[in-house]
Amino acid sequence: MRDSEHGNRGRNPNQHRRRTRRARPGEADRPVEEISSWLLAMRELDRIERNKAFIGVQWGPEHASQRTVRDLVSGVTRMKRYLDFLIENFYRGDAKTIEQSMRTALRVGLYALLFTRQPDHAVLNETVEAAKRHVRPGAGGLTNGILRNALRQRDELPEPEGELAHRLAVTYSHPTWMIKRWLALWGEEAVEALLRHNNERPRFGLHISHDREGVESILAEADVAFESSTRVEGMIQLSTLQPLLKTGRLQDGTLQVQDEAAALVVQACNVSPGMRILDLCAAPGGKTIRLARATGPEGSVMASDSHAGRLELVAQNASRHKQNQVRIKEADGRDLPTEWHGQFDLVLLDAPCTGYGVFSKRADMRWNRSPEDEQDLIELQRQLLEQAARCVKPGGALVYSTCTLGPAENEDQVSLFLEGHPSFSRESVADVIPEDLVTPTGAYESLPHRTGLDGAYAARLRRSS
Repeated sequence: MRDSEHGNRGRNPNQHRRRTRRARPGEADRPVEEISSWLLAMRELDRIERNKAFIGVQWGPEHASQRTVRDLVSGVTRMKRYLDFLIENFYRGDAKTIEQSMRTALRVGLYALLFTRQPDHAVLNETVEAAKRHVRPGAGGLTNGILRNALRQRDELPEPEGELAHRLAVTYSHPTWMIKRWLALWGEEAVEALLRHNNERPRFGLHISHDREGVESILAEADVAFESSTRVEGMIQLSTLQPLLKTGRLQDGTLQVQDEAAALVVQACNVSPGMRILDLCAAPGGKTIRLARATGPEGSVMASDSHAGRLELVAQNASRHKQNQVRIKEADGRDLPTEWHGQFDLVLLDAPCTGYGVFSKRADMRWNRSPEDEQDLIELQRQLLEQAARCVKPGGALVYSTCTLGPAENEDQVSLFLEGHPSFSRESVADVIPEDLVTPTGAYESLPHRTGLDGAYAARLRRSS
């Protein structure tokens, strides 16, 4: 980055983080994860690259390597463009010729060296030994050389050159086309804040339905800090769920994991007891459970999705949380049953979207989007809105929501819908949403670089007749 633009005096924006993550006094004597953790991470990363797959490390909490592997896989996936930039600078030759398994090993080592608190000597040893097994015995020399080169230059690492969008995209490891779009919407300062947010380790929101004292005791015993949400009643925020996974409290219905931004979408629905609700695109069921709790046993929630397998997750969630008023129905949202027309007090359409608002939790999503995706999704959203509107009874409400950023899938989509549906009008969510999250049109919007939450949007529309 140029000094005149960012005031960094020649430092890379990631440099401060790297300095704070060096080994602490005494940390070098602490035992590190066995080599299998590093080798498993390399194999999982190669699987993702080979199959263009999503991250899928799903071991149970009893697996000793779970957190190490998951952190390495998520971190490398998140930062791989920046890591590749460093590899290109440190490799003597054409870096494009490096085979994928070798590149993966180098990415893992550089990430661990620059972005974790593992002691330097442990990173070198673990990466070199894992590379010998993952690539070939002779891979240890190249791995050791590049990692030691990075160590020597850690305080003055190379920086990308060129236009602003390219430099931001490489430094913060995002696609350049995406950065160009965001710069046009918000400008450099806001975009850089958003990119920093996307690369932070995610925080989790947790609803506590009962036994709050017991949950807090588990967290205190594990030395896990948490804080109460100021926006959603009964929710806490914390950085790890591991202690609760180990106790089984996430499986017994006591707790529900949900980002604060998603919980606020349900809050924007302004549910009253006894409502009859249709939850479209409901899987995996997080919002379904909150809707069911709000409408109570005298109400009902029809949870619909086009994927039977994903609907099974909704059913499991409803059973786990004892929400017996939830009904499950497989249906294509573009062609809903005619018997649903005009039958619901509230229809929530949590629409498929580009997901730009959840990049901090979905490290892989930034690499699985293309410029063409947005137009395809906008057309799908229009079709779903058309069908959802038919199911709202006169006097009822339609809530359209996404977990993405920008007007194309949010404000513009709602405005276009209203132009063709005069029986619907905007209704401000200011009665149930904090003022700083309400747009000038009365919708709810969370922008991660302003709120520190996931990105989310919800507009409430009232049908008059």
